[in-house]
Amino acid sequence: MFSKIAATTLAVAGSAAAASVSCPADLPFSCSNTTVVEDLCCFEAPGGAVLLTQFWDTAPSTGPSDSWTIHGLWPDNCDGTYEQYCDPAREYTNITAILKAQSPCTLKSMQVYWKDYQGDDETFWEHEFGKHGTCMSTLEPSCYPSYSPTEEVGDYFTRAVSLFKTLPTYDWLAAAGIVPVCNPWSPKLLLLVKSQL
Repeated sequence: MFSKIAATTLAVAGSAAAASVSCPADLPFSCSNTTVVEDLCCFEAPGGAVLLTQFWDTAPSTGPSDSWTIHGLWPDNCDGTYEQYCDPAREYTNITAILKAQSPCTLKSMQVYWKDYQGDDETFWEHEFGKHGTCMSTLEPSCYPSYSPTEEVGDYFTRAVSLFKTLPTYDWLAAAGIVPVCNPWSPKLLLLVKSQL
């Protein structure tokens, strides 16, 4: 089971701001944009939206018992499709080491909330960055004034973790009486679903 939550590009444009690039405050909103955007370091192109996907893994269970986990963050073309593997030269194989140097707090959160169901977090993170992070226009090396290789890695993962922390899916569902149970078809859950129809 997973939850897909779209957010405007402003969530990722912060990466450009962190790199000392000045982005205008009046950027177009997400998929409604029909104008040409001059600075793709400030606007996720081509679609104008990013998607944060969360998982509730059960077999095996990963992450905390009171939280969903992060699957990934990627640019969306506003039609359910997305670009992938956009820059093979930036498909890094040492995400943990990069994050230890760039953003240890982000790495610590990822070790709790961005888990691989097979127990190989490093390979999962490498896959997510190589497949999706390399396709984010706001993370292109040209968006950094004095780019150093791997600089965008910390920004990608920090942005994903920060966005995840603003989307407490478990809490929202629990507040509506929807919580994980061993028997997914419990009478209480069936009544709750029927009451919403």
